[in-house]
Amino acid sequence: MGSLLLNTVFGRSNYKVNTYIGGIGPTINTPALLATKLGIAVNRIKLFRVVGNDIECAIIGGMYEVKGFNHSDISQVTYYRDPTGIVSGIGPQGFYNTGLIEGYFPNATYISLAAFDQNLYPSGRPKNLLKKLYIPAVTRIGNTAINENVFRSGNLNSGKIWANPILQTINSGGVEGDLAFLATGNTVVYVNDFTKPNTITNLSATSIYNTGIQLSFTPPNSINGIDFYEVYVNGIYKQDIKNSGDIISGLTKNTNYNINLITVDNFHNKSVLSATINFTTDNINLDVDAENFIIASQNYNYVDTINNLVVSLKVNNLWNKIQAAYPFIGSTQINHKFNLKNPLDTNTAFRLVFNGGGTHSTNGYQTNGSNAYANTFLNVNTYHTFSNAGLTIVCGTNNVPATTNSYDFGAQKSSSPWECYQIHLNHGASKNNNVFVLGTIGLSKTAINNAKGIHTISKTTNTEASYSKNGNFDTSIAGTQTGIVPALPYFIGCLNNGGSPYGYSNQRIQFTIIHEGLTNEEVKTLHNIIDAFENSLGRKTW
Repeated sequence: MGSLLLNTVFGRSNYKVNTYIGGIGPTINTPALLATKLGIAVNRIKLFRVVGNDIECAIIGGMYEVKGFNHSDISQVTYYRDPTGIVSGIGPQGFYNTGLIEGYFPNATYISLAAFDQNLYPSGRPKNLLKKLYIPAVTRIGNTAINENVFRSGNLNSGKIWANPILQTINSGGVEGDLAFLATGNTVVYVNDFTKPNTITNLSATSIYNTGIQLSFTPPNSINGIDFYEVYVNGIYKQDIKNSGDIISGLTKNTNYNINLITVDNFHNKSVLSATINFTTDNINLDVDAENFIIASQNYNYVDTINNLVVSLKVNNLWNKIQAAYPFIGSTQINHKFNLKNPLDTNTAFRLVFNGGGTHSTNGYQTNGSNAYANTFLNVNTYHTFSNAGLTIVCGTNNVPATTNSYDFGAQKSSSPWECYQIHLNHGASKNNNVFVLGTIGLSKTAINNAKGIHTISKTTNTEASYSKNGNFDTSIAGTQTGIVPALPYFIGCLNNGGSPYGYSNQRIQFTIIHEGLTNEEVKTLHNIIDAFENSLGRKTW
């Protein structure tokens, strides 16, 4: 979103950077190229510089219309910010097919036809829909007050528009047609107060990490409330935060930084810049896989615990036998969703997608027995076979299920033969059996009302499945497997029954692992590592 370079003096001229454009740095990398896009004289552009993928400059000589960012740009226009209000309006097809995510135009009075039509990433690449559009002075969208496809295919995705109150009734007493289309499923704020919030006066650091910092401050006075805070790192916009105590991530280890905040109220009025906090990030040597997980999951409060977990798994030769692991550490969905083995936010990395009304806390993932579950996107047959498979689950509760058909973790075919890979605790006709199945070889711990603890079901041959609990081998059952390993992803919190969730759990799930078949000794070691991990978090209940 640009830097805060606003008062630089070059020679005898005093120019202020007033234009920030994101995403086009690799292609629009000279003043002449930008002037051509905007349709203005090149000598109107001063202080031009490329900052990563973005550009910033001072545009002099009065107001101008934004036009020319359409169709042909190789790079995506991610944002266009005009903080001093010198953009008069958005011309025809001004951002056609560009993928604009944020637009900030405080003094623009019009938006022309097709200005945001088909707001896609160029060359057919993935769409990035608008998230923020600040247009408090716009009184005309298109040529009439009806919907003219100014925003066709480019409507916001859970976003927000700050608009002129005139647009609320301009369409025969109703909302302007294009704005109404854009607003579907989103939030429109009609700006009728331009009073700026006060600035933050006591910004400080609560904790400093290798790649992040936790900020602390007192929310300033604001007659229009506070929506969020903009974070600037070394003078360049980094991200938004909502509260004191939030963490700024994505920094570099052992590096000096300056951070400032700008308070943004509910009408998108902005405070002046806060005082600067200066700091140097930590330089603690962490296991690379642990650090990657910490950064992705934003679990900066558990650095040592996570590092010890990963190192222990590696030292004991278990790390490479695990396909996916979900330690449910932290208190939010973001903290809980990442695969410890490959913490990328993609289905192919087996990142969890949560469904239904489960809750997230420092104690783990609490299912609800009615609609809560998580999809791992890891198909059973990707790694598991009839002779090599293993599942581990850590349960912190012993809740009586609502029905006898409750499942905590697994997948199965929906027709005979019922090849199943699953764990269901406190289950059965008396609602107090623990049942474990790999393939069609299953065992049941009947009349045992004890779901709490660490449970593993494992197969290292095609003729036997073994169950262990809390570090101790418990039972094995013989049998030869035939049939088809399900081509279905594992669900956590219920059973994936032929592609649909079935038999919702009501337990608190604290850790799940999808792994190879392990020997009894390997299972014992794994349980000891998990036990130490859960104990260090203060959530061990067994």
